[in-house]
Amino acid sequence: MAIIRKIQRVRCRTVFLISGLGYIERDSGQEIAEAALVLPILFLILLAIFWFGRAFNIASTIERAAKHGIQTFTHPTCASCGNNFPTNAQTVDSVNSALQDDHLQPANVTAYAPPFACDATPAPTCTTLQGVEICTGVPLTCGTVNCQNPPVACGSNPDLQGVRVSFGYQFTSPLPIANLPAMTLHTSALGPQEN
Repeated sequence: MAIIRKIQRVRCRTVFLISGLGYIERDSGQEIAEAALVLPILFLILLAIFWFGRAFNIASTIERAAKHGIQTFTHPTCASCGNNFPTNAQTVDSVNSALQDDHLQPANVTAYAPPFACDATPAPTCTTLQGVEICTGVPLTCGTVNCQNPPVACGSNPDLQGVRVSFGYQFTSPLPIANLPAMTLHTSALGPQEN
């Protein structure tokens, strides 16, 4: 049977000497109080890492979806099928399919119309379907004119015109903590029209 002897008492910590076994320390709740302060902060940091990581993932996905929409709209169907360009509805279906591949809801898509690089003549033709804006005759570059804000006239060179697909996506917090407002992520993709 071990003989227990009290060695010293320092603040809330008591140290016992057990003959043959060495020292044993006993705390009176200090670690529990420290954990109660540190764990909520650690949890919030981990939640922020997850939340911003998901926001970056969604931003990458909507950018890929816009590029997929451009690719669908600018390339005609098969040559044996008549070589027709897809409709706006088919382009929106392509965008929605790319969003659903990453488990995003097409219902969260919102309209977004960024400014053009310059004012083309004639003006680009834009249509919005299910929150996705598809514009044709969009200036791809400012041409010989320096790009400025607000945009300047850039002429009517058909070689410098293409198609733009743009939209926004409403991203809400995965956990309803502190009633964080929805964040709208925007994307826009440009591409030349294939002949």
